[in-house]
Amino acid sequence: MRKRMGAQGWGDAGTRKAWAGWPPCALSVFAGLALLFFAPSAQASFHLIKVREVFPGTTLNPESDYVELQMYSSGQDLVNLGDLEVLDSTNTVTSHFSPAASVSHSANQSTVLIANTGFSTQFPSVSPDFTDEGLDLNPAGGAVCWPQNEPPFDDCASWGNFTGQASLPSPGDSSPAAAIPDGMALRRSISPGCPAFLENADDTNDSSVDFSTQTPEPRNNATTPVEHECPSLPNTAIDAKPANPTKATSASFTYHAIPALEAEFECRLDAAPFAICATGGTEYAGPLGAGSHSFEVRAVNTAGTDPTPAAYTWAIDTTPPQAKVKTHPEDPSPGNSAAFTYSSTETGSTFQCSLEPEAHAAAFSACASTGKTYPDAEHPAPLANGKWVFTVRATDKAGNQGTPAEFSWEVNNLLADMTPPETTIDSKPPDPSSSSTASFTYSSNEPGSSFQCMLDGTGFASCPASGITYTGLGDGPHSFQVKAIDPSDNADETPAGYSFTVVLGSPAMGEAVPSPPPSLPPPPPETKLLGKPAAKTHDRTPTFRFGPATPGTSFEYRLDRGPFKPCRSPYTTKTLSFGRHTIEVRAVLSGIRDSTPASFAFKVVKSK
Repeated sequence: MRKRMGAQGWGDAGTRKAWAGWPPCALSVFAGLALLFFAPSAQASFHLIKVREVFPGTTLNPESDYVELQMYSSGQDLVNLGDLEVLDSTNTVTSHFSPAASVSHSANQSTVLIANTGFSTQFPSVSPDFTDEGLDLNPAGGAVCWPQNEPPFDDCASWGNFTGQASLPSPGDSSPAAAIPDGMALRRSISPGCPAFLENADDTNDSSVDFSTQTPEPRNNATTPVEHECPSLPNTAIDAKPANPTKATSASFTYHAIPALEAEFECRLDAAPFAICATGGTEYAGPLGAGSHSFEVRAVNTAGTDPTPAAYTWAIDTTPPQAKVKTHPEDPSPGNSAAFTYSSTETGSTFQCSLEPEAHAAAFSACASTGKTYPDAEHPAPLANGKWVFTVRATDKAGNQGTPAEFSWEVNNLLADMTPPETTIDSKPPDPSSSSTASFTYSSNEPGSSFQCMLDGTGFASCPASGITYTGLGDGPHSFQVKAIDPSDNADETPAGYSFTVVLGSPAMGEAVPSPPPSLPPPPPETKLLGKPAAKTHDRTPTFRFGPATPGTSFEYRLDRGPFKPCRSPYTTKTLSFGRHTIEVRAVLSGIRDSTPASFAFKVVKSK
């Protein structure tokens, strides 16, 4: 809340503007003389007054509006030096009222009542201190401000759909209170500091916080204040503190107390006892050792000691992380795609990478924790023939930077990358699934790869590297496959696959299930295995393709003499144990099953 001191708080708008050209020292001298010769005793040169209650009238008596002001320090009876402004919802001043005289009751917590002409009809037992026939408050939205007639105002209350500008210290940068219901008033809460005493701590400059809807209780200046000052324990808060974690071995803190008046402070570090510390802040030069540290501060005033000290715990880390190059290109290899992954000895580290010809100084720039692939924006062309050095270094959360890790290799563009990538399915729907939507994500062991996907044997087609979602899936078995294609156009020769079954809801009770038209039974189908793994394979989730693709034909499989289950070509098994396995697949056409299923025996062996 801004306070107008000295000459700035005197007179009407014209008088204030007349003094605008005077130097500050002349205004201060004049203010002092004026107070000496004209101001009554116990009167202050500034106005510690806030808007306490706003009443916008009623539907039946719209002219019963009032604004109640309240003094939160004694001697604030010079209300004729202030101005009451009424603003509409768009921040336009609609009414301006300057009291013609001071009020006689200047005790702490006194109130001043400014009312419209219909006030006495609504509240016959209370007489307003001032009457303003222009006081027209809209319950849907607006604001009232005191005491200056030009922005910035000293104190404001806003409500409803008010859209005022930042020139209002309260509530210009904050939110209005809710619209005022018919017959109700908007009243400032006095609980944040002392719960029985209006004080500056009760003003957060946010009307939505400071004001609430209440039953109107207008009080004029002759009303004896019911508020009284009460002692309160201080509450302590830490404002500035070290980062967590940090590599700094010293620590500085700033803090404050509410209420701040006459507050002193006691601090302690780690297990030390509380001791008196400076008001506003303290510093521990150290050096403090690596590890966890704790700081506590509590305020003390005449009411006692803060029972809940403000506390902060942080860690000092002086150990730099060590980066490691995990994967890298073959040596030698062509320069059209050089992919690297790396790690740090400390979780959460950030990385900087450099790629330069041998004998050149490293030039570091930020790189992703997931890896780095060249060419990139800094090296847009394929790497030239010769010796290259990749360097990576890690920085931990505390800001410690470790020594770089390097990998050097020969780039030979006469060589061709003939190694296909390996594809992994990272996420997939459950099996069985009750949804007609299925989402997949996948990845490649070679950064920069593109992907092709296939659902239910419809043929591979390009799919996004971020994943793919299929919708409208019907009841029954489904099969998904995906293969990566690296930057050298090598395609994964063993696409990753996943087979699952969709089980949607059954027909509603009583709903007729259509029967197929009668027809002559077809001949028994014959099943053929069109694709299968080697008789000895390292693949623990092998994929099988089978036919024929005759319209209306479905398939069933069983593994290792288990029960036959529906499936679809291609079919990818779940993860198999090492050892011998047998799969059988049979075609089903019009309810007739192949009596001689196609069978294949194979063995899953461990990689050497």
